[in-house]
Amino acid sequence: MVMVRARLVAVASAAVLAAALVGCASGDDQAGKSLQNCPPAPGVSNDTVRVGLIYPDSGSLRAAFVPVRSGVNARIGIANAAGGIDGRKIELVVRDDGSSASGNRSAAEDLVERSDVLGVIELTAAAAGSADYFAENHVPVVGITAEEVWNDHDNMFAFSYLFAENEPVSTFGKFVKARGGTTAAVLEDGFSESASAKIGDQLVVSLASQGIETVARVGFSSQSSSPARAAADIKASGADVLVATVANSSLASVLAALRQIGGADLKVMISPSGYGRKLLDDYGPAVAGLTVWLNYTPFEAETPAIGTYRDAMSQYSPEMSDPDSELAVVSYISADLFLHGLRVAGPCPTRESFISNLRQVTDYDAGGLVPGPISLRDNRGRPNLCYSFVTVDEAGQSWQVQLPDDGQATQWCGERLPTTQS
Repeated sequence: MVMVRARLVAVASAAVLAAALVGCASGDDQAGKSLQNCPPAPGVSNDTVRVGLIYPDSGSLRAAFVPVRSGVNARIGIANAAGGIDGRKIELVVRDDGSSASGNRSAAEDLVERSDVLGVIELTAAAAGSADYFAENHVPVVGITAEEVWNDHDNMFAFSYLFAENEPVSTFGKFVKARGGTTAAVLEDGFSESASAKIGDQLVVSLASQGIETVARVGFSSQSSSPARAAADIKASGADVLVATVANSSLASVLAALRQIGGADLKVMISPSGYGRKLLDDYGPAVAGLTVWLNYTPFEAETPAIGTYRDAMSQYSPEMSDPDSELAVVSYISADLFLHGLRVAGPCPTRESFISNLRQVTDYDAGGLVPGPISLRDNRGRPNLCYSFVTVDEAGQSWQVQLPDDGQATQWCGERLPTTQS
């Protein structure tokens, strides 16, 4: 699944860090408020809130999801150092789903029926195992949308949806047009119903909204396709934009073949995946000029929000020597979103007030870590309007942030488009 990104940032004393972060956009609150006279609610006492965390700490997904707990611990660490939410410290109750749907369901039942948590941060690719159970019990769930089931339940929240369909946005077309693109070729999985092809469909509409015609759609499979043939088809199309929704290894092989036959006059090469040190280490100059879009602020932007994130990782998750990990920052943001839900749930939070009040938030940006703001009122199952873009430099050794023409932000924003636009 192309969009399932398992590619999916110093040190300060606890006192200094807490003082610096209190009152920031994350919304954490000092202790000392009156907490008496709240009616009983799952997971809530006068001084703590129990929050579940489900992630794969064993099984086939474990290696990819190692950064998850570090990212969550860092964000919870900030909250607790600042006094918690409405004076309640966060007690994290962790369960391993074993990388399976059945293990995920067991973890969910344990957290709800025995550990009595208020809600759950779920960072796994096995959430389908518990989605119906959480919905039936009205348990708020926040996490990463590695499965389409996240589109289906109003109690499940995310800051970005990987399997959003049928509502393209103009953002990608605006970026490509600003970089001089006029015609496009799409390199995608050869199966029409694949996630790759569906993403390609959305990008074709986005490009068309800015007057950029798609002149070729080239199917490719690493098992059965020739990189040389795909490269020849791209070159023959005359396109000056290459949109790729295939795996990084497949894209690198086609780009190498394209350069071998004299290349094409490509002004933009763009892909949904690949951001990180690994792509540069694996392919280097072969992917020079490749642009990737992100649903969070890139580490290279060096914004105050990135500084806060790196400080928190250093303070509360020192086991991660390099905090510039996509899955770590996405997990950190997911924990931030859960804390935001606690804050808007009110001084006497319940599962119901968490779900209903968080669904009314229209300006979420994770303290600047997310291009936005995002409206949680209507983002479920829909693509975001704003993204950041980063490009591999000419030497294939580093990522460069692509700023909008006004240079005032790291994000590019667009509008929603009808699916019939062409």
